Amino acid sequence: MPAIATLEELKGVEKVIEEIKKEYPEAWEDIKEFLKAYRKYGYKNICKIFIGEETPESLKE
Repeated sequence: MPAIATLEELKGVEKVIEEIKKEYPEAWEDIKEFLKAYRKYGYKNICKIFIGEETPESLKE
């Protein structure tokens, strides 16, 4: 399934990711391993919990 975002938007995301990787290499590795380990729960759910929009309980209501 193709992404909804435009190619330009996705390139912008990639640029920000590269900047974060350079500035925080150890944290980046930790986050990358976390996402790999928990991706089966859904990136959207992970992101909502990560940024504080939802809790595990609210996602299961």
